[in-house]
Amino acid sequence: MRYYPVLLDLAGRPCVVVGGGAVAEGKVPPLVAAGARVTVIAPALTPALAAQQRAGRFTHLARAYRPGDLAGAFLVIGATGDPEVNRAVHAEATERGALINVVDDPPHCGFILPSVLRRGDLVVAVSTSGSAPALAVRLRERLERELGDEYARFLELARALRAPLAEAYPDVEERKRIWYRLVDSDLLALLAAGDEAAARERLRAITGLPLEEPAAEPESARRTPPAIGRARRESPAAGRPGTVYLVGAGPGDPSLITARGLELLRRADVVVYDRLVSPELLREAPAGAELVYVGKAPGGRCMPQEGINALLVARARRGETVVRLKGGDPFVFGRGAEEALACAEAGVPWKVVPGVSSVIGVTAGAGLPLTARGYASGFAVVTAHRAGEAAGEAAASGGGGDGAGAAGAEPGGGADSLDWSALARIDTLVVLMGVERLAHVVGRLRAAGRAGDTPVAIVERGTLPDQRVLVGTLESIGELARAAEVRPPATIVVGEVVRLRAALGRNGAEPGLGAPEPDEAPVGPGARGVRDVA
Repeated sequence: MRYYPVLLDLAGRPCVVVGGGAVAEGKVPPLVAAGARVTVIAPALTPALAAQQRAGRFTHLARAYRPGDLAGAFLVIGATGDPEVNRAVHAEATERGALINVVDDPPHCGFILPSVLRRGDLVVAVSTSGSAPALAVRLRERLERELGDEYARFLELARALRAPLAEAYPDVEERKRIWYRLVDSDLLALLAAGDEAAARERLRAITGLPLEEPAAEPESARRTPPAIGRARRESPAAGRPGTVYLVGAGPGDPSLITARGLELLRRADVVVYDRLVSPELLREAPAGAELVYVGKAPGGRCMPQEGINALLVARARRGETVVRLKGGDPFVFGRGAEEALACAEAGVPWKVVPGVSSVIGVTAGAGLPLTARGYASGFAVVTAHRAGEAAGEAAASGGGGDGAGAAGAEPGGGADSLDWSALARIDTLVVLMGVERLAHVVGRLRAAGRAGDTPVAIVERGTLPDQRVLVGTLESIGELARAAEVRPPATIVVGEVVRLRAALGRNGAEPGLGAPEPDEAPVGPGARGVRDVA
């Protein structure tokens, strides 16, 4: 590593900028803002620099650079545009042990200036080690779109909390756990939505420590609630409520989104999306749109549902077009109803745009019809509930869209309340989010009377290029799934229709959509020789 990254405390330190042109105009203000004692050496200044000098922000020596001008300097920037002068500045600075940067001349730099993003106490510096400063600027701009003003407000609260938290929790490890709970909570989302009261309540609930209420600001001084995600475009609808569109992104393959969903995505101001939404779909959003990630992997962290609801309402109230992009269909185990209710209760216009549910899309793409004459006249769809504490955790998640996580768990946690006796009598049973509970599903169906040789298929990452399909029976599927190391997202199909997959695969199923092996023999409703295929 050629460069050692460091943040300098320049408060009160003497810093010299040689040059007063456009380049120096970009270098002086950050030094002044950092509290440095700045001297600019140049025969003339740009109008902007001259205005700052008249305001007393730095000292100006109105002449050309002379040897000896750098005596006592801690940091020096050469910005004259004259190679000979810059080399002389570099030589003197090096001799005196000062930090030196000659702009756009890496061989004459003892340090380089990164592209800097600031959000209050948050400072993010991006550098390409001098190889491509333009790339550093673009990366910083990308981060600016991701990190809104809520981060500055979060750090203001953290600064006020630091000493009381250390006093209340002297154990370092316990205090560290609390800090991570704060960072991983929906505190940032609440601040982004402008809900200061709820943010303080969340902070109190996590730490057990109240913060003093902020002094009331005059109406003229109140800030607009900060943004989250990408930098917000000015919306033509500002001044009246925007609309929240709950858009189904389909089961995985980005081409399976509806024409209406794609149209809305392409004119969104804000896109709030989940884990299973394809990156290819996100690239369809306008360049200036915000992209806000709120989804989660099973067992991972995410933005809690309350934070998502608050975010949707807050952004629509700014007059923006908000697309809530959810895997599958928004109203199939996707918590879309909760988000619609939140909008309705807040008086925010909302509309739902149906999507291809994984129930239909994944099974069809894998050659698994849910009904077929002689095989099945009906089907049922359930999620594999997680009992006890795990169910309560799942119910609190913000994972969206059918097949996206354990969003179908019972709101209050508790034990499995499904009528397995009734489900066992249904011709075709589709189980979403069931891989981690496969043994439970199989056990309940067997206990309810479903035969052990009933065909079962598991479709992993359905409709995607790396889709896998595993076929077995209720007796064998558990061991087969363990051996194949099946992972979510996956859809389970139980019933005689699984036998049709071999025959249907012979008629042109796309290889990327899980076409069966060519030597699979079609079997009839009464056959029992189900093969295991990958």
